[in-house]
Amino acid sequence: MQPLSLAEVGEGDGRGRQSPPPIAPFALADLSRWEGQAATPKAFIMPGFVPQQELTLATGAGGANKSTFGQQLATCCAAGVPMLGIDVQQAASLYITAEDDEDRLHWMQEHICQVLNVSMSDLVGQLHLASLRGRLGNELATFDNEGKLRIAPSFCILKATIEHTGARLVVLDNAAHLFAGHENDRQQVTAFVNLLYSLCQELGVTIILVAHSNKAGDTYSGSTAWLNAVRSQIVLSRPDNGIDPDERILSLGKANYARQGDELRFRWHNFALIRDEDLPDDKRAQLSETAAAAAENAAFLACLSARAKQGDARAVGPNPGSNFAPTQFEGMPEAKGFTKEQFKRAMNRLFSLGQIETVKFRNTEKGRDVSIILEVLGRTPNAPPNASRPLCPDLPGRHPERPRTPPSYTTYMDGAATEAAAPSYGDDDLDWGYDQHQRGEE
Repeated sequence: MQPLSLAEVGEGDGRGRQSPPPIAPFALADLSRWEGQAATPKAFIMPGFVPQQELTLATGAGGANKSTFGQQLATCCAAGVPMLGIDVQQAASLYITAEDDEDRLHWMQEHICQVLNVSMSDLVGQLHLASLRGRLGNELATFDNEGKLRIAPSFCILKATIEHTGARLVVLDNAAHLFAGHENDRQQVTAFVNLLYSLCQELGVTIILVAHSNKAGDTYSGSTAWLNAVRSQIVLSRPDNGIDPDERILSLGKANYARQGDELRFRWHNFALIRDEDLPDDKRAQLSETAAAAAENAAFLACLSARAKQGDARAVGPNPGSNFAPTQFEGMPEAKGFTKEQFKRAMNRLFSLGQIETVKFRNTEKGRDVSIILEVLGRTPNAPPNASRPLCPDLPGRHPERPRTPPSYTTYMDGAATEAAAPSYGDDDLDWGYDQHQRGEE
């Protein structure tokens, strides 16, 4: 046997004891090699939004279609077709969901293929889908009593699956099923993120980790370590105005390799994501008309609510005259620039939808009936006009903040929307989309 070298055993201390072997330093960059060598810009799987060989956190509230986005991006990369108008890097892709079963994956894939105009056969060998729903032990790591990360069997299976498929884009849906630690523990979150990033380094893959945002309105849930540990975050959301229920926005929550603030607008349509400009002409025109009508309706209700908060004397009515609602609303800050004629159309639609109604009062001082408009609360666009609504002690069926019987009115008379002009078009002509269950939203 060859004797051990000093480097292997350490030098003695003169009293027969050996000192520990020297510790190797961290690998340091060779600046002399960089001299005269141009730095390489960061490559992207989806330019501007998903950097290559990085872990990107994809977050959003329930119903923002994060899962649809992940499966569609994986499909676009596998097929080499643009994602929402953006050229992507063609690569074998792996989409793993712990929330949907295989039947649901098939349903979504069929609709995604339709909107992208690709066939299933085009994706064989390039797109790989896996459902872990109902499988126990999906966590990729566990944590001991000291909070130290311990690799779980599912991580080894994930790594083997990536190697088997040759995937270069991996979408994991979602963090709640794969992360078994405490989301508010910075050490555990950071260790988990680094575990996933080790796959990026070792296998050269790009990983998108889908995660829910919290109810407080933050773009992530749990510790800020989720954002601090990743170099990229994308956020899927709905517009704040809520006018178009199918519109979606993709924005950069954190961008170390792109300009923060960039955003992409598109819509959920028939179980896939698509830009308005990519829709057929007739569908695009229909959506444009619907969005315009919804905007007019929203402005009318905003003006009505503002007048209600100003007191009974500021109530508006459905008939031409001094308190005619469309005339009174034109020019209000809440009107958003809409005109009297647009408010007339909105009033007719809202009456037809059962979202507003008239109430008659007897003005004993003037000896005549007075009609005012009230919003019917608790109504959704598809609910029947006679749907139940909240009760108010002093005015049946009304909200406490809505106009109440003025002191000079002594006789309450049940009003009806039939006194208003006929609506320009009815409920069936408005494309309100599918309900949440049909949408399959998270």
